[in-house]
Amino acid sequence: MGMHRGHTRRGRIVLATTVAALAAAGSAAAFEALPPGSQVNDDPAAGINKAFSVSGEDPTNADVVGGALTAGKPAVPWAIFRQQETNGSEPPADQIFSRSFANGAWTTRGNGTVGGRSSAGPQFPGSLNFDQGQDGEAPSIDFAGAGRAVPWATWYENTTGAGFTNNNVFASRFDNTGDANQGKWIFSGQSRGNGGSGPDVPSLNIHTDQDAENPSVAGGSTDPTKPPGPWVTWQETTTAPVSGKDQIFVSRPIGPNAANCDGVTPAGVADASGHVPAIGGFCFQQVGLGRVGPGGADPSLNVDVTRNGIEPDITFTGANDSVPWVVWYEKDPSAAGLANNELVFAAKAEADSTAGAGGFHWHVFGNALNGNGILNGATTCAASLSAEQACSLNSDPTADAEDPQIAAGTMNPANPTAPWVTWDETVGGVHQVFVSRFVTTPTPHFQIVNGGQPISTPGVDSTRADVTFSGNTPYVTWREQTSAGTVGFVGHFVNAANPTFVLDESDIPLTPTAQADVREPISSSCIATPFNGDGSACQGGAVGTPFFLFTNGTNPRGLFAGAYQPGTPATGAASGISVSAATVSGTVNPAGAAVKVSFQFGTTTAYGQSTAAQTLPPGNVATPFTAQLTGLPAGTTIHYRAVAVSDFGTFAGADQTLTTSPTPPPPVGTVIVGRAKVAGTTAAVRVTCAGAAGARCNVSLNMTVTETLRGHKLIAVAARGRHRQAPPTIRHPRHKVIRVGSAAVTLTAGNAATVRISLNRAGRKLLAARHVLRVKLVVTEALGNGRSVTVSTQTVTFKAHSHRHGRH
Repeated sequence: MGMHRGHTRRGRIVLATTVAALAAAGSAAAFEALPPGSQVNDDPAAGINKAFSVSGEDPTNADVVGGALTAGKPAVPWAIFRQQETNGSEPPADQIFSRSFANGAWTTRGNGTVGGRSSAGPQFPGSLNFDQGQDGEAPSIDFAGAGRAVPWATWYENTTGAGFTNNNVFASRFDNTGDANQGKWIFSGQSRGNGGSGPDVPSLNIHTDQDAENPSVAGGSTDPTKPPGPWVTWQETTTAPVSGKDQIFVSRPIGPNAANCDGVTPAGVADASGHVPAIGGFCFQQVGLGRVGPGGADPSLNVDVTRNGIEPDITFTGANDSVPWVVWYEKDPSAAGLANNELVFAAKAEADSTAGAGGFHWHVFGNALNGNGILNGATTCAASLSAEQACSLNSDPTADAEDPQIAAGTMNPANPTAPWVTWDETVGGVHQVFVSRFVTTPTPHFQIVNGGQPISTPGVDSTRADVTFSGNTPYVTWREQTSAGTVGFVGHFVNAANPTFVLDESDIPLTPTAQADVREPISSSCIATPFNGDGSACQGGAVGTPFFLFTNGTNPRGLFAGAYQPGTPATGAASGISVSAATVSGTVNPAGAAVKVSFQFGTTTAYGQSTAAQTLPPGNVATPFTAQLTGLPAGTTIHYRAVAVSDFGTFAGADQTLTTSPTPPPPVGTVIVGRAKVAGTTAAVRVTCAGAAGARCNVSLNMTVTETLRGHKLIAVAARGRHRQAPPTIRHPRHKVIRVGSAAVTLTAGNAATVRISLNRAGRKLLAARHVLRVKLVVTEALGNGRSVTVSTQTVTFKAHSHRHGRH
């Protein structure tokens, strides 16, 4: 196991309670487990046995980042972690594994390595270790390469052999090119020799015989024309000016496809060709002005090189992610008359043509920087105790501050990204979590946000903070020692002009710090990069949901994952209902993270249609939203429900219904009827529809006669309803209306038609018997709702053909 030489944390409350996992923690309502009921460290086929614990050693057992193997695709969680391979004494050694989460499941990323001592015969197929017989520790992961589509991992492990025999830092990239190494992790860096046998060792150490630990990797490029590459920072002991003190170092990549690593520092070992091999097609060049080590050539970032520089972290900021920033803290007594308490520092890389500087020097910025903070032999940060304190990020430069983490982002999309740093600092005898951001006015310096106050619970020990951005919103996690045990806290900042912290959740179950003094790393599907407009346009149309890893349980310790989730939406009432449209409403509590909302709708509870998604910003109260449904069928019951979507789930509200209005009848036109003309047994009449555009005329034409009967005997036939007085001898006459022909026509305004009405059978029979038949033609127009109006009444006379019969 790692010695963690410069880092002994103060005593914690020992808690032996085993806490339930998030999957069973109903009170952690703001989060969903990824996936429910499962954990990250579980893939026996790859060598990950969840019955064995993940590591509990500080500073971390895991890291997580959002990324995608195809540029522009939605970013998903990529985790890297340190897994024990036994719950007893070693061997076997702890292994580094990487897994990604997509489509509801974790997938192990790695089916072997290329260039490692264990590559030819791995005991654990999914392990990234250079030597699977040694503990892999303190892993870190980020994406680099074209479109940020290449995962890079770094960690440290003990390397045996001549010239080594100490902890060395390694870097490896995941191969997704479709070649023979597809799915493997490829070691990268200049050859540092092989220790006596086996493959060349691509150690990143400044000196391979010095202990190096706690690396961190970030993808970025100081040249915007080139794709981002993996920059790595770590702590490493040195021999001078104070032997055995940890210094902070940084290396930048040269590659891919480097021909060799000749002339690169730290110097590699040439092979038989006389060239230093570029293992994996990459070299790593140390960055900064020489300050320590043999000949003072090693580029330490320490402000006080006589103290231990501990646990660095790295990120890229600015336009096109072109500015590297590193944070770390320094501890233990000074041999230079400077501070003896723990101080947090931050430095950015600036171009420098000095020979041996690797193209850059490091410039330290603090809360109240006095003079020039460039790190060289005469840095003013180390000129005096007051200068050193001014160069620190501490809220109180006389208090202890430790464990900084850094992220790039901006709360104002109009501004380039800047570094945000979180750490814990002693306040009133307990650790409190602070957050600071870099500002450029009136002069460049760091400014503690949240009104200069800690974001953690006053008077409660709070440690191991981490920070990330999701879009333009910063998020922070940390662990607190509450009366209920060790729990995780997470929240976000609002108000770009004066950032204020909002706590989203305070009961994430964690392994007690006494058994796992580790961070709960947080990232998101929309971290700020040049490929998503610094977080303002999430790649692949993602929502930008934050997610995190957390260690829970005691025997064994498991690694779990959670993501922000909204509350269940409430489907509201409909308004503005018309024949084909309606406005529907809903509310949802985003529960701290951005969420996309919409409405599903259709004629059944199968819905089938959806309104366009709209994004609600992070918030912690019920937020209303509306949408218009269009293209609905008239006079129909429509089902609808509110829907909220994160990058990991869809959450639907209850079903509601509305009924659209029936289709209104078209306006009624004016009917104009001409005089009927008779031809044989058919009458023809011209009908015209007048009125506004769209008006319609529904016209009925009926021909009738009225029969006068006595009993069943027909006495007379008339065309009109008024009849001559029946003869006095005809008593009790009976009148019967007979329809002798009908027709109908529908016209739209501006159109006319000649309607032909033929005598029906009854009419033809009467005509044959009477020879002349006068009928009443009544033309009516339907007005709707069962009403009609007579527009014309006229008498039409039909005559039978006369036949002359010749004599025989």
